Amino acid sequence: MNRNRPAGLVLGLAMGFLAGCSLTLAAPPPAGDIPFRTQPWPTPTPSLPPVGLSLQMGRSLFQEHCASCHGLRGRGDGPQAATLRARTPDARLDLTESLARRAASLRDWFQVITQGRVERGMPPWSTTLSESERWAVVLYAWSLAVPPELMGEAESRYREACAACHGEDGRKGPVPLADPQRVLERAPAAWLEALQPGRIPAHAGLPELSTDLQQALIAYLPQLAFSIADGAALQPPRPVATGSVSGQVLHGTTETPAAGVTVTLYAMMESLPVFSRTVSTRADGTFRFDTVPVYPEAVYLPVAEWQEVAYPAPHPLTLTAGHEVTVTLVVFDRGTDPGGIHIDQVHWILQPLADRLFVTEVWVFSNRGTTTYGGAGSPGMLFFLPPGASHLQISEGTLGVRYRQAGDQLIDTAPIPPGTGYQTTFGYELPLAQARALPLRSAYPVDRWNLLIAGGALQASGAGLRDLGMRTLGNTTYHLYEVDPPAPGQTRTVALRLRSSVPPWLIPLLLALSAGAVLGFFRLWRGQEADLIDEIARLDKAYAAGEVEEATYRRRRAALMARAIRRGQAGGPSSG
Repeated sequence: MNRNRPAGLVLGLAMGFLAGCSLTLAAPPPAGDIPFRTQPWPTPTPSLPPVGLSLQMGRSLFQEHCASCHGLRGRGDGPQAATLRARTPDARLDLTESLARRAASLRDWFQVITQGRVERGMPPWSTTLSESERWAVVLYAWSLAVPPELMGEAESRYREACAACHGEDGRKGPVPLADPQRVLERAPAAWLEALQPGRIPAHAGLPELSTDLQQALIAYLPQLAFSIADGAALQPPRPVATGSVSGQVLHGTTETPAAGVTVTLYAMMESLPVFSRTVSTRADGTFRFDTVPVYPEAVYLPVAEWQEVAYPAPHPLTLTAGHEVTVTLVVFDRGTDPGGIHIDQVHWILQPLADRLFVTEVWVFSNRGTTTYGGAGSPGMLFFLPPGASHLQISEGTLGVRYRQAGDQLIDTAPIPPGTGYQTTFGYELPLAQARALPLRSAYPVDRWNLLIAGGALQASGAGLRDLGMRTLGNTTYHLYEVDPPAPGQTRTVALRLRSSVPPWLIPLLLALSAGAVLGFFRLWRGQEADLIDEIARLDKAYAAGEVEEATYRRRRAALMARAIRRGQAGGPSSG
């Protein structure tokens, strides 16, 4: 068994309990669930995708992890595309090239997504997406070469032109079209060659097919081969009318009009974009979108991009037929001075596991400055890893994309606009013998620091440490300590002493208890967008009641919407 698995399970369990408990700590953990998803572990390359894959799941994952580079429809026009191309000129971001020019097969695409292609800016996704998730992304991305309206015709045209010989399910005749191995191994150009006039005698009586429709038929084959039931997920919803969206972009510091700012309008349904259009602001900072398609049950979100940082509207818009809505967007200049970064609270959760210690760190911070910190070209947020840390797991991202590691530092490169409520969560293992002296360090000022040790096997001591006794969170008992935070760049050492040996039955017991809890935790993780909407609604209610000042309200709302956009748009792999 991979020794990482128990650590990941306990991490998810600890985070779930910490999120849901009613215990009052010296500094309470952030409200709501702590969004930590333990990474799936690599598995051998499968011979075939699982039958019945969901294209809806593939679309959702593509929007979450790929659209920031590849764009919503795979055209290579995502918000991070220009930056990636400047850094990696050989990046292959456009997934809509003609199938006739594709020399790679579906299996080739799966290998690229799994193993990555660093020289083209493509990170490996084997430790972030499970095997079935990777296949779902491949099959969805594969279809983007064909316009949605043609994909909508592919099934009916297949029945008209092909089913008589190859069967409704594509598994009849001398050459079954839906043979899984053949569909995976053949490049599209080989399939299209067979449809050319005179190439195959049996095709002599075929009705004449346009080049686009031929490509749609070829792109439809994976749906036949793997019994995909929700092929309609490829079809965008149809608008019922049009409306208009206009507004102005202001510089947050000076509140003067911001000219030349890129503004993109997204129509969102079920947290996924179904439409986007981009304009630039005029000299007076104004912008306008005319003839915007109105989709039933959609919300609209304008996002300003300034100095490679996205600034969404403070709240989604509702657009109705023939009407115009207006909105004001605020952008900030980007700086490299971390002077405005302030750590509001830190939670360290320690879980002894036989001969090792699993550590989860939760950092909640704010930017009290007037410029956005972080993003491309800046030092990023720095977090120190103790000596001997291994098997690093990260909450919202992966090494090589948003996060990178340099020696004993974990670096979060996400931009941080002025505001509050930001959070970074990660975990790692330490050999228990090496963890007897645990160094606590921060590059920034810290208000509060909590230390929680699961069970009664370890006891902490040291200067600036206050013992607050035992507390129960969920089904786990923690020893709670409050720590005087070290000054920025300084180290406070906590001594850990083993009270007694860890019983050999502890790990299997923890695993048995955690099975149901971990399943519930993943469901909580999947519902993060709904939690964000609830949090926005609570903020609106507090503001309407006069409980929150306007400046704080605007910053907090912008931060929440930025998190929603990052979850729906960021992550960005490149499929080749």
